[in-house]
Amino acid sequence: MKKSQTSSATDALSSLNRSNTNPSQVSSRARSTEVYANQGDEANLALETFINGLQLNTFFQLTEDAQEERMAKIDVLELYDALQEVNRELAMSRLESHYLYDFLNKNDAKLLIGLQQRRATTPSQKLVRAKDATQSLSSTQAIRNRISSFSMSRSYVTTTTGSSQRKPAVEYKLNFKAKAEMAEKLAMEVEKRVLAMESAVLSQVKILRGHMEELQFMYQETQETAHNFKLHFLRDPKDMEFLQTATEKQLERKLKKFINNWMKNARALLAKMRLKTAALQDHCQELRNQLFIKSDLSGTISHLDFEKSMIKRSQLLKTLHKQIAHVAGLKGVAGKASLAMSKEQQTMLKLEEEAKQLNNETLATIKAIGKLEDEIRILDKANAKDMEALWGLRMKMEHFEAPSVDQYMEKKHELFNLEKEEKMLKRKLHILNMKFKNAQRQCGKQAKDSMEN
Repeated sequence: MKKSQTSSATDALSSLNRSNTNPSQVSSRARSTEVYANQGDEANLALETFINGLQLNTFFQLTEDAQEERMAKIDVLELYDALQEVNRELAMSRLESHYLYDFLNKNDAKLLIGLQQRRATTPSQKLVRAKDATQSLSSTQAIRNRISSFSMSRSYVTTTTGSSQRKPAVEYKLNFKAKAEMAEKLAMEVEKRVLAMESAVLSQVKILRGHMEELQFMYQETQETAHNFKLHFLRDPKDMEFLQTATEKQLERKLKKFINNWMKNARALLAKMRLKTAALQDHCQELRNQLFIKSDLSGTISHLDFEKSMIKRSQLLKTLHKQIAHVAGLKGVAGKASLAMSKEQQTMLKLEEEAKQLNNETLATIKAIGKLEDEIRILDKANAKDMEALWGLRMKMEHFEAPSVDQYMEKKHELFNLEKEEKMLKRKLHILNMKFKNAQRQCGKQAKDSMEN
């Protein structure tokens, strides 16, 4: 078990080492995880603490025994969870970079110059990581070779970074304005797509509603036909006996009779619908004829028709003015009612505030009463203890032999002090009882006042 744990731990550490070859990269990831932790991401904080606990910077500088001890202490499940979290973060970053690369490639390809230069330097790093991956599968003796290859790869990376520093490339960065413009463009595209999808979905929903209505009508018709079929075959209990003893020809006759009746009813309904459509067509034709006649008579209208229309107009204006006056009166009444309602609402709000204040005061007094009751209980317990002590002392005094004068004076002095304390405690108890009664009276008065209000 220990060997399997150590081998799995070495593989996990080598994978973590391949993902974090430089200490600067480890520190940068730690800083990024701290930023996410400040934003409230607890998973990244746990991952950061776990990676910092591994101490990858000092692991490959230890001896073989120290490395084995370090790997034996590592929990495999915790390491597996950390690797899963790293893989999730890498997948999310790759997805985000893919979307941003696609967007920049569509809108502004000049911003991808720095990214292309950076991608040109990655194949050498991939070769170094592939070498590390092949060497990580060897036994524990190959750890030294992996350490040497790691040091060589690190020196190679440093040389490549040094050569790249000699020829500094132009860095292209997006400012907040460009990011905002990109986000706005993406949002506009998404809105256009959503609107197109909504229009398509609405048209499909309309078509589906039509199909649903047709199916509902068909379902109702089938229910009616099924009900009529049951009534035709099962009207009385005699029909059950007939169905049990009937032959095929009798059943065929009965079914033909039902079908003929159903066809007659359907024909009657069709005839009614045809009559209704014919009546509507006749009515439409009459209205069209009236319109044609009125259009023909438009040239023969006299001044009497205009006078009649003027009289009707004056009558309609009078009725309209009356209605306007009536509406104005109703508006005035409604305004007065709204003012009265607003005043009543204000009074109600004041009463509610007073009631809240009284409730708060009653709660405060109830809390004070509770505190006083607790103090009374404590004092009662103390008095009971003191009474028990006094009773014990009296019993001792009764059964005790006569002491000397000095002892008697000491006991007398102690008794005198204890009696003083008893009197003081009784006075305190009496004062607390008086306070409790006063508090109860105040609570009763406040409750009555709140009920009256």
